[in-house]
Amino acid sequence: PMNTFWSDLASRGPISTLAPMDGYCDSPYRQIIKKIAPGTVVFSEFYSADGLVHSKELQRRALTHNTSEYPLIIQIFGKDPAMFAEAAKIIEGYGITGIDINMWCPAKKVVKSGHGSSLMINRDTAFKIVEEMAKAVKIPVSVKTRLGWEDHSLLIEFVQWLENAWASLISVHGRTYKQAFTGKADLTGIYDLKQHVGIPVIANGDILSYEDGIKKMIHPEGLKNLDGFMIGRASFGNPWCFLPGNYEPILWEILDTMQEHGDLLWKCKERKGMMEARKHLVQYLHGFPWVKEYRNALVHVESPEDITKILDLIRSEHAPLLTQRISSYNADSQMTTWDCGID
Repeated sequence: PMNTFWSDLASRGPISTLAPMDGYCDSPYRQIIKKIAPGTVVFSEFYSADGLVHSKELQRRALTHNTSEYPLIIQIFGKDPAMFAEAAKIIEGYGITGIDINMWCPAKKVVKSGHGSSLMINRDTAFKIVEEMAKAVKIPVSVKTRLGWEDHSLLIEFVQWLENAWASLISVHGRTYKQAFTGKADLTGIYDLKQHVGIPVIANGDILSYEDGIKKMIHPEGLKNLDGFMIGRASFGNPWCFLPGNYEPILWEILDTMQEHGDLLWKCKERKGMMEARKHLVQYLHGFPWVKEYRNALVHVESPEDITKILDLIRSEHAPLLTQRISSYNADSQMTTWDCGID
């Protein structure tokens, strides 16, 4: 029988989620988002099903989490239904809320090996994967996919089959495989899909904030609305985007969050965490014109103490600005360059 976690959530209002993004959605990032917007469902980076089955080290790295992250969904990719079922049992054993299958990543190397978006073409394998996983575990199994290979003509049929195989939620990125990350996300096919399936459907692609997500859930012609949305790149350096009402933090809050994020990264991964902290720290400040003065220091941090030093410097050199909001600069939020697995 299908797990009702997602349908229960959908019946209580919009489902707001952090999109699974490679190189970003680790435990520290998820903890920061949950602290600021506890109503968010967080998805992980994506991990190989085969890797999880064969490597205790990957299990520890990928699946260790803080209970503040619940509901937490781990995303996995692969192509062998039996491996998926094994990986699902391991994930369930860690007390994780649910599992998502990556059927959407357009990176050439992922598709060539039969994973990601290629599952939209190897459909029998896709359905078998969902079925085997749903039989193996009690936690919900969901799927993230794209509109289709070249257009969305097969999306409805594809998802109806996934639903028959016991997928309990579908999230759709509003681009085709051929588009990869170019052009604009188009939600037309996703609105159409919602009219033809019973499970919750959530949209992904170019969603900038909670309020933007709420707007995009609404069917333009008054038919059934979507059940929720995923925010991806727009959350970089801006975990506040998950709050209703277009909340804007003051500089003070931003600096405190940067410190906390850095501390969590250090606690979780030590030196490797500091390498990763560098991209995050710069993104938190990208809207402030004076960030240039500190960028060089921020991208060379080696420890939480280094971060504290830079933040203290900003606090003293920009004391009058500590209560200012970023929008007072009318900064255009700059979208960072990104790679497969992002958004």
